[in-house]
Amino acid sequence: MKLSKQTITMLVICLLMILLNLAARLFPSFIDFYIVHIFPVLSAFWSRLTGLLPFSLGEWLIIVGIVLVIAAVPGYLLLLLFTKKDARPKAARIYGKFYGWIFTVVFSLVTLHFTMLYQGTQLSESLGEVSYSSEEVLDVVRQLVDGANRESFHVARDNDGHFIMTDDLMTEAKHCMETLSHTNPQFKGYYPDAKPIYHSYFFSQEGLLGIYFPHTMEANYNPAVYPINLPVTICHEYTHLKGNIFEDEAGYYAFLACIGSDSADFRYSAYISALEWMNVDFGEDEAAWEAYYAIMDDLSVGARTDLYSFVPDDFWDIHEEQEVIPTDIVNDTANTVMDTSLKINGIPSGSQSYYGMTALLLHYYLDDDRTR
Repeated sequence: MKLSKQTITMLVICLLMILLNLAARLFPSFIDFYIVHIFPVLSAFWSRLTGLLPFSLGEWLIIVGIVLVIAAVPGYLLLLLFTKKDARPKAARIYGKFYGWIFTVVFSLVTLHFTMLYQGTQLSESLGEVSYSSEEVLDVVRQLVDGANRESFHVARDNDGHFIMTDDLMTEAKHCMETLSHTNPQFKGYYPDAKPIYHSYFFSQEGLLGIYFPHTMEANYNPAVYPINLPVTICHEYTHLKGNIFEDEAGYYAFLACIGSDSADFRYSAYISALEWMNVDFGEDEAAWEAYYAIMDDLSVGARTDLYSFVPDDFWDIHEEQEVIPTDIVNDTANTVMDTSLKINGIPSGSQSYYGMTALLLHYYLDDDRTR
């Protein structure tokens, strides 16, 4: 069977993407070069283009994609049913090329903007394997608690005692990333406004604070969550736009960006987030556990109110009519998909990699010469 020029083109492009994925896995220096020198160009182009839209293009493209996938077979059958017999072969070819080009474009964008990035050198690899004593870990927890308490007294609160955002979110987030780039050059360059997700209830069911859409190079956030989450979440998603795809590193760099801010709102968000992601394990050391809980008990009333605050208490009741699929099923499915995706892309710990931020925070605060 003779293949058309379009079919050959699609096959060549897909083969090239497969080879790029293999090259990224086999040659670490290649993908590190790509992340530093090539990806920023792609990111700036797509971010500026999709940034012209006031809504999240990636969110709606995913919905369109789901519809197209579901409609693929029924649509083909309907096409054959309502097309004259002698025109069916041509109609089938056009239909196949339509879906073929969609797959080719999506596969290419996801390869160039997402899967290849997972083969880059991780920050934790450059730091090496280092162990910390219980006393050192407790010292870091104490510093985070002290930071949260200190900033807690400089932020505004509502009548229920929850944090209120008073600084301009986008302006300060971009400023934070610019400041971070002084010590981490990879974060230089253009940042679009992060976009609120329209289907916030569904994303809340998944437990998502923010999301990076690689096919459109957009940083998105969930507008339904408590504002305390937003500064560090937006900076987190911004790091993805600069090729920093690992979740623990994104959280770590977002923390650094926010604590370096002139805004108490941003610094406070950083400390609260760090405490939430700080994954301590003292094993059977009861004295260490007691000391840990004693330190956490020192959190101010305001900080304790904001800690682990995801959405308002009445959020689920108010939006109950929007629930199409039970929240526990959506959340479990989302966690499974995320965990599987990370493992496929070379992260053995899967979703637990988010907690890898703990080691990075320990290194930051303890400044241990053993890791240099």
